[in-house]
Amino acid sequence: MTDATSVSLGGETVKATAAKFTMAAIGFAGTIVFARVLGPAGFGGFYLLFSLVKLGDRAVNGWGTAIMKRFSEAGAPERELIGGQLVFTLGWLGLMGVVSLLASQWLVSYTGLAAAPVLFVVLMSAVTLYEPTDRVVQARGLVGASMWIDTFRSLLTFPLQLALVLLGLGAAGMAYGLAAATFLSLPVLWYFVRTKPTIPSRDTITSLWSYAKYSIPNSFLGQTYDRFDILLLGYLLAPAAAGQYEVALKLTVPATFVMMAAQSVLMARVSRLHSQGEDVSDDVSNTLAFASIVAIPMFFGAVAMPELLVVTAFGSEYADAAALLVGLALFQIVSTQSGPLTSAIGGIDRPDVNTWISSTTLALNIVLGVALTLAYGAIGVVIATVVAETLRYLLSAYVVSRELPAVELVPRTLLEQVAAAVLMFVLVRPLIDIVAVDRWYHLLAVVAFGAAVYSVALFAISRKLRVTIEGVVRESRLEISSN
Repeated sequence: MTDATSVSLGGETVKATAAKFTMAAIGFAGTIVFARVLGPAGFGGFYLLFSLVKLGDRAVNGWGTAIMKRFSEAGAPERELIGGQLVFTLGWLGLMGVVSLLASQWLVSYTGLAAAPVLFVVLMSAVTLYEPTDRVVQARGLVGASMWIDTFRSLLTFPLQLALVLLGLGAAGMAYGLAAATFLSLPVLWYFVRTKPTIPSRDTITSLWSYAKYSIPNSFLGQTYDRFDILLLGYLLAPAAAGQYEVALKLTVPATFVMMAAQSVLMARVSRLHSQGEDVSDDVSNTLAFASIVAIPMFFGAVAMPELLVVTAFGSEYADAAALLVGLALFQIVSTQSGPLTSAIGGIDRPDVNTWISSTTLALNIVLGVALTLAYGAIGVVIATVVAETLRYLLSAYVVSRELPAVELVPRTLLEQVAAAVLMFVLVRPLIDIVAVDRWYHLLAVVAFGAAVYSVALFAISRKLRVTIEGVVRESRLEISSN
């Protein structure tokens, strides 16, 4: 049976990252189309609703994290864990249905969507059945499979959403399309679970709860923190402001792909190795070395041409998002470094520490976010998020340095990425002044030039990158030959 230590961290990360970029291409095309068709209000209304769904599913998500942690441990009662997952999910869905009924009027007024209560239940059903199952696949170390199934879901989502929007359903079409694609992808996900559920024993439930009592609040705090900006903008300003923010955020999302792919493997590996009394420092250090490999050049690219990126892709009505783009790109650099540290802390069975860190950073983000948004508008909430994420990183780094002193928190490879990105900026900035960029293919050419400069420079100066690429290629050849 496959487990997290029997697969390659680098190989699974590369496969998962490739899937993430494929999803990004599909999702970005969809974002451009729907942002233009629905306008800031309708587009923002959908993401306000989806943010509420993602807050409402946190209990299931946190329970799924506990399942993932216990599933990845040596000698885990796998069938009982799957049974415990299904029972909890179905119970939570019933509760959320009642909540949607009671809060129906508020949901409509907050999102501006007449069908918001029904859409809330439909989306909640889809994501709470999909995400915990996905965690089990990741717990086996099969993050590449997990991400490619998610890519398959994206391939279904875009045409379904587009058809429903064009049929006149508006923002509701985006919700129904996403839910339908998610339900259709579930059988593929279950194929990789390969475990029949059974009724969990009392000992299994006790073991799950010992972790879930921290992972559930951690999940709620983390999602509140992640979506606080857009929820606050929808409350203090308007759905249109949330739409501007979402556009800027979508442009920076690819910055997180390597980190997210590696983070999923990392927690399962750290959990497995730690349960066996083995050292995990090398895995954590290697993840930190490459987690920001895309985020760093994206930040310098955003600094070089923020308005060009936003207006060329989404149109002049989203020009205000340019001011948010640079701040969110900076946030992603810090986030891609703090994410692996959070996974490492959870993997060594210290979810209580993550709860304390999440509570502290969320409290700071709320206080600063409200104050700065009232004072400076949408840019204020971005500033608050950057400050809060920096605090998260510092606190997580302190805990990791204390618990895992052999971890290298600032690897040389990370500094080499900064150097390559600076060179890219120095060459791209004057190119923009020389060449008129007024078409999407002009912008694509400039981005491709910058990516080429960064890639070549980093490959030339980073020995660790070259060694890692050689290792992944060698493992891929062995995997192909064995099949």
